[in-house]
Amino acid sequence: MNQDLSLLISRFNQAQLEAVDILESKFNCRRPETTDDYTGRCVQIIRDKNYEADGYKIRPHGYGMAVNTGNFKIDFDFGKNGELNGFDPWRLHEFARVNRINTDLKTEEMIKLAIEEAVQKNEIYKSSYTNYYVNS
Repeated sequence: MNQDLSLLISRFNQAQLEAVDILESKFNCRRPETTDDYTGRCVQIIRDKNYEADGYKIRPHGYGMAVNTGNFKIDFDFGKNGELNGFDPWRLHEFARVNRINTDLKTEEMIKLAIEEAVQKNEIYKSSYTNYYVNS
């Protein structure tokens, strides 16, 4: 896989883990088991806390959330079965842009092409939703 793509995905996945830790520890919402579990349970908990807890802000949307920790900002969707390590070209690009991550993949199109190449090499697969995942 393209080294810049691999590093970007790794940083994105780490931020996703931190965001879900915040959801669990600060908003008292255990990790969702499905997208419906997230929208039916966690979104209401986030709203009840007025979208902020202990200085952390979460903005829920659809099957995902945007999180501002003060150290980083991330926007991602949970997978159908609650997977939290999915990504897409737009979200990777926005993550790199808003967090000023140094990468040779400067545009969404460059990230998209790198993902497509990794899919052809069976290093990444696309779910039935919009998320992509790294093959293990």
